[in-house]
Amino acid sequence: MNDIILSTQNGEPVASSREVAKRFGKEHKHVLAAIRQILAAENSATKFFHETAFEYRGQRFPEYLMNRDGFALLAMGFTGKEAVTWKLKYIEAFNQMEKQLSAQHKDQQAVQDANIQNAIDRVIEARKKLDENTAFLDECRKNREDSKAKYMQVKALCGEFKAIYGQHCDTVRTMENVVRGSQSFLTSAIDNLTIVSKGYPFYAALMDSLLDGLPAEKKEE
Repeated sequence: MNDIILSTQNGEPVASSREVAKRFGKEHKHVLAAIRQILAAENSATKFFHETAFEYRGQRFPEYLMNRDGFALLAMGFTGKEAVTWKLKYIEAFNQMEKQLSAQHKDQQAVQDANIQNAIDRVIEARKKLDENTAFLDECRKNREDSKAKYMQVKALCGEFKAIYGQHCDTVRTMENVVRGSQSFLTSAIDNLTIVSKGYPFYAALMDSLLDGLPAEKKEE
């Protein structure tokens, strides 16, 4: 099987020490020993190798995951024509994986940028809507206060006019009673005059002169 198997760790491609041992025709324990020699000789190499473990028949065994630089350090000790071939294949595999990860990162970044921009646009739109609604609310409150002030003014005037109207109504009712009393008194006086002047030669002319221009009774509608 010639396909190189790589995985990813912390966003970069890594190769398994077991896979490297298999491709280069070496025992895994010898590859582990070579990696540990590199780590012992150079402390900074720890950032190129990550120790982990795998399970086999219920037991756990150590292995290392290495990035491109870790593989380059390890592969320097592998010689022979076949070793060169696998080095080139691993280099190509790392290149392809890095391109894929870079493309994925760009796609993810583009999606994230679009999501962020959409979120920003929503915030701007929401803020604009809030400002518009707040301004309209302020205008509504001002109109309410203006209307309230005018209403209170009109209410005060209405109260004054209502009181005056009530006074006039009371006066009219009082005067209606007074007029009715006067009419009753006049009727009584006429009856009395009729009685005392009955048969008097000028009775008819006297009554006409006394009752001429007498206003008719009016009632409030």
